Amino acid sequence: MWVGAEVGEFPVERHRAVQPAGAVFALGWVMAELFEPRRRERVTVRQPPFDPEVQLPLADDLAPDPKLVFLADELAEYLHWFPPLAKPLRRVTTQTGKRRAAIAAENLATAQAAEEAAEPKGAAAGDAVYREAAADTPFSETELLAAVAALNQAILDHFADDPQRLSAYQLGLALSDLVWLPAIAAPGKESPASRPSALFGLFARPSMAGVQTLLNGAGAQLPAGTAAIVSKSLDNWADWIDVNSGRIKSPVADTWAPDAGTVLQALRVQGWVWRSVLVADQEVTVQPSMGAWVEAGSAIARAAAKVSAAVLRRFWPVVLIALAALAGLLTLVIVNLSGASQVWASLVTVAAVVGTSGWGLGSGVSQALSGVGSEVWNAARADAAAWNVTWLPALAATRVERAKMDRRGVPVPHVRKSLDISL
Repeated sequence: MWVGAEVGEFPVERHRAVQPAGAVFALGWVMAELFEPRRRERVTVRQPPFDPEVQLPLADDLAPDPKLVFLADELAEYLHWFPPLAKPLRRVTTQTGKRRAAIAAENLATAQAAEEAAEPKGAAAGDAVYREAAADTPFSETELLAAVAALNQAILDHFADDPQRLSAYQLGLALSDLVWLPAIAAPGKESPASRPSALFGLFARPSMAGVQTLLNGAGAQLPAGTAAIVSKSLDNWADWIDVNSGRIKSPVADTWAPDAGTVLQALRVQGWVWRSVLVADQEVTVQPSMGAWVEAGSAIARAAAKVSAAVLRRFWPVVLIALAALAGLLTLVIVNLSGASQVWASLVTVAAVVGTSGWGLGSGVSQALSGVGSEVWNAARADAAAWNVTWLPALAATRVERAKMDRRGVPVPHVRKSLDISL
């Protein structure tokens, strides 16, 4: 029982549930969605397309205005864990409350419903100033973006003395940018981010190092083990883009190739998979499937072949000397002994000596590498988990392209020609 309190009393902090791992990362992701209208648009690649006449919308099917209100409610839920940020949050929810009021007025066509819907979720019940502002002034996208920018600065300031939360929040922003900044712009609306070079830059070594640093720095703010899984999945994507750069960028200019749309679409899907892993979404499992284990096993086989080749390259003189000595010994035995029985007896003796020496050496090596075997198994399991959540573009590959990707350890996604290519 809590010492110093009357029976039935608890300290105020015990009334607030413990913040779940992944909440701060999700906060950064939602802030990035709120700040760019393009990230609030309805998903258009769904097959068959969403039909509001016969379907209730999923969150991704919401039109931009309802999606904005939904994101604001989600933002208020995440900031529930951080009461000092309530004031800058109120500036955002004031604007989204105005949009909520307009939506309610359109749907219900009653002034009373619009007045009730105009109350921002994050505002205090008695805050008459914000209620009047919400009712008297129309929604402004410019003011909303300014409020989101101000809230972002307040969050950074609030997390300045908490490195893990600061890393987790910035990771949410960075991963959202990674999957959303590259885009095929409409004619006349090109920008540096709408070129293939922007995609290559985001997956280049310096940018990847920044994201990996945020993953490692988030610590306990992410579900256990998920940082390593997403880190390896990011490496898988970087390898795939490096191998298939010719299918993304035109060979003569910094323009998109015909297959680029499929790549960017897969990247958007991959972003939501990464997000689900880092917030411990129960619908996304990180337990490796059989196919993921196959890819991990193939990676281990390739690594073993590279290690063997490296050993031979470095120690080939020793190997040649040992083989030459063995060949000389066998030649000496055969030349100087007479009679088949003596030759075979000597060969058996030499084989026994070599076998005993090899067994002793192998036993010593096995004992020395027993710990390494455990580490290899752990690496294989992590690799399989990463492949299990990696969503690569479904592009048909030629035999040469398959061989090139196999040498780099990049699997070719299984393409269902009647389903994937036809879309």
